[in-house]
Amino acid sequence: MPYTVPVTTTASWAPSPLHRELQDRLDALARTHHVPGAQLALDTGTDVLVLHTGTADTATGAPFTADTAVPLGSLTKPYTAALVMLLVDDGDLDLDEPAAEHLPELRQMPQVTVRHLLSHTGGLPTGPDSDTAAATTTARYLAAVCTARDALFTPGTDFSYSNAGYVAAGRLVEEVTGMPWHEAVRALLLEPLGARPAFIGDSAPGRPAAAGHAVNTATG
Repeated sequence: MPYTVPVTTTASWAPSPLHRELQDRLDALARTHHVPGAQLALDTGTDVLVLHTGTADTATGAPFTADTAVPLGSLTKPYTAALVMLLVDDGDLDLDEPAAEHLPELRQMPQVTVRHLLSHTGGLPTGPDSDTAAATTTARYLAAVCTARDALFTPGTDFSYSNAGYVAAGRLVEEVTGMPWHEAVRALLLEPLGARPAFIGDSAPGRPAAAGHAVNTATG
């Protein structure tokens, strides 16, 4: 996902015993869990301690710093859910109305409601992966995979984590607001909250960003 949040510091200070202890713990946790790089920010009430460890990109060796932006990945789902709930609160959506009333691409799954999409109970497939999502439009993707044949279960009868469900939720936001998803996130959530360090895509060009990494379970 393109939505990222860089950790920033509000003050400079000499390392304290607490800082050294937290740095040791962060270093140890990164080693234990095979994490190439990480950040930790702690608001003490009087200061903000910012720590970092490791590398942001193992291919280049770029260091992980306090200014490194970190992709949030699936943590964008709560932002999408918050947007949907804003629309529910405004009366533009109903949690229990069929999502297909707004999204023709879901017409083959007419029982799936807005609530089902947000709670992973609609029976939609798990996908898409990032490559699949980038290769087509969201509407075409949903029309291709959201069919009665592809349903994992009757909506509302079970739980299955679904990226496709949140693709559909994002499409709902676009259809109702008339804005692209990333613009809706910025205009309706980030700007009103004053979340200036957060950005989407290349809206903060030049800021270093951490690369994605995965553990090889065979080798550790």
